[in-house]
Amino acid sequence: MSLCLVLHDLGAAPAAAEKVFFEAIFEIAPEHWPVTPRATLVATGVSPAYLRDHLLRALKKEGAEDVVLTITRVSPDAAWHNLPAAGEAWLREVLED
Repeated sequence: MSLCLVLHDLGAAPAAAEKVFFEAIFEIAPEHWPVTPRATLVATGVSPAYLRDHLLRALKKEGAEDVVLTITRVSPDAAWHNLPAAGEAWLREVLED
């Protein structure tokens, strides 16, 4: 399983789009962590391109087609600063797998 960083800006999408966005993440990646309101770490077995397409399909159903998404894998030598202890522990655990 790999770890992906999803940067997202739902812009002027309908209010329901955020709920749909996170439900779509949960469908294929129950293990995820919203680091900030616009950045989510996702532990998944799918490629970044598949994850992007999956999220866009879900958002399109809500009329949220003009969103900004960037999805990339996170390498085991990732560095971070000032994460909450629980988030850092989750991140270390996922990267060790």
